[in-house]
Amino acid sequence: MINILKTIHQLKTEWDALQPIAKKDEVRLWEKLRLEWNYNSNHIEGNTMTYGDTKLLFLLGDNFKAQNNSLKDVNEMRAHDTAIINIKEWAKDKSFIFTEQRIRNLNKLILVKPFWADAVTPNGQKTRRLITPGEYKKYPNHVVLKSGEIFKYAEPNEVIPEMEKLINWYRNDEETHPLIKAAFLHYKFVCIHPFDDGNGRVSRLIMNYHLMKSGYPPVIIKSADKNNYLYALNQADAGNTDAFVQYIGEQLIWSLNLAISAAKGNSLEEKDDLYKEIEVWKKNIKSGIPSSPKRRDDIVGDLYNSSFIKLFNSVSSKTETFKDLFDEHLPKKITFTTINGQKKVPRYYLDLSKSNNEEDSVQNIQYESKFQTLIVSSTPNRDFNPTIWITINLNIFQYEIKSNFLKTEYKKYYSEELSETEIEAITKEVTENLYNHIKAKTDI
Repeated sequence: MINILKTIHQLKTEWDALQPIAKKDEVRLWEKLRLEWNYNSNHIEGNTMTYGDTKLLFLLGDNFKAQNNSLKDVNEMRAHDTAIINIKEWAKDKSFIFTEQRIRNLNKLILVKPFWADAVTPNGQKTRRLITPGEYKKYPNHVVLKSGEIFKYAEPNEVIPEMEKLINWYRNDEETHPLIKAAFLHYKFVCIHPFDDGNGRVSRLIMNYHLMKSGYPPVIIKSADKNNYLYALNQADAGNTDAFVQYIGEQLIWSLNLAISAAKGNSLEEKDDLYKEIEVWKKNIKSGIPSSPKRRDDIVGDLYNSSFIKLFNSVSSKTETFKDLFDEHLPKKITFTTINGQKKVPRYYLDLSKSNNEEDSVQNIQYESKFQTLIVSSTPNRDFNPTIWITINLNIFQYEIKSNFLKTEYKKYYSEELSETEIEAITKEVTENLYNHIKAKTDI
């Protein structure tokens, strides 16, 4: 610990002496740190975007197309980048007050929107749980260690007082070395584990807030070094908090050396950067070629949650206006048909399990709503039972939307969600054609 603090002091002194650095060097240093921070912090938590994908995302901005990644991963990477920019602004603002609500807002930002996740009940039963960004956990989220022991985080009823205690400690401790305080801020937060998801990313964000506020560059926990990172956390759990502080200190030394190299105008390339750069270049020159990921259940699941269910709900709400003209209106029914012909009906969410068997993949999704026995004519017409169906065919590279009340053809790549305008247009056309169909059958 003494040697690490001594090295950090020497490097920080050198870094301070080089201030202010040239604008171009400041920009390239920040872009390098920003890329490393986004990629590694998300990759540790299972994000599928590669280093090259992440770099290309920031190069292309809104023009980036999700090809081999789920929309959820791309959206979360974008959101995390916004969180990093917020942290940078907080650190610069001398009047900024670090609060519990700020932490909740970070969690809300990086998780983007509510989603369903696998969970285990206290008695060991598998279940599903709705994750609401920015809200504290309502159920315990303890973890089982490799040894089989259960490591217990704070219980749900303990979260608010523990978070208040954390904030009070942070505001009142003005003597501790920035490295030690930042590492303890990370560790204390992880021990509370206040959210159902996103705790790791938030812990690294607030740790770096304190380091940047104190004039240091942010620490980058490399995803390739995940095992050593988790081992250091486990050592802290066992009472050896110095081990975790030392681990964070080693990463801070890397960041300081990088910052000093940038300030001196030196290259920031690492040994693998050339190969990463080649991959980014290849993807960049191919970005003008229309491309899309292949049909995959996790991608279909994202599209279902972001687009398809909105379309079905929109059509259902508008066409319900005709239900009082009929003896009976059957509520909407949504069916998933797999390649092998099996039909699956979702309840509150789409539960597409990853399977090694291609035949289990979903091939189409069908919406159906039926009206029975027209009763507005002088004699009930029992033979007139209009049914609305909308089928989404999931082809290899594109999905297409068809309906018996839709003449317009909609084909889109899996990297493209349905826009609000498209949903509104489909809903209007289906409703209008259904209206004309019913109107033609009445005797009024």
